[in-house]
Amino acid sequence: MNCPRDEHELEGRSIHGVEARICPDCGGLFLARGELNRISDETAGDIEFSTVDLESFQHEDTFPAASCPLDARLMKKVEFLIETNIILDYCDECRGFWLDGAELRRINDSIANLNEAEREIPDPAMVRLSKFLWSLPVPR
Repeated sequence: MNCPRDEHELEGRSIHGVEARICPDCGGLFLARGELNRISDETAGDIEFSTVDLESFQHEDTFPAASCPLDARLMKKVEFLIETNIILDYCDECRGFWLDGAELRRINDSIANLNEAEREIPDPAMVRLSKFLWSLPVPR
């Protein structure tokens, strides 16, 4: 599997128990379906689903469109958790994600900010119900 940015061969590296494929040159990483949820900092819900649910796939990015390292299909641009200004590449065929350079760090920073904001907000019954519904598995 090669990097969609510079064609270097991706190397396997364990991150939080997930064997991620990382480019040794640009630091980009390819994550198969479900792996972004597993390597990002812990938060309630499915961040992969939240990232692509109701997504327009129309986002400006400093990086050009990438071809999926797994199946060579042109990946679509998605905004991580909407309104974070973190643009990821998403393959709608294999449902994998390509993260450029420091995007995993930026994702974890965003999750930390969301988790901190959640701790500061009172937890009324409607929010608890929403959290419960959010934690249910999403049919795929």
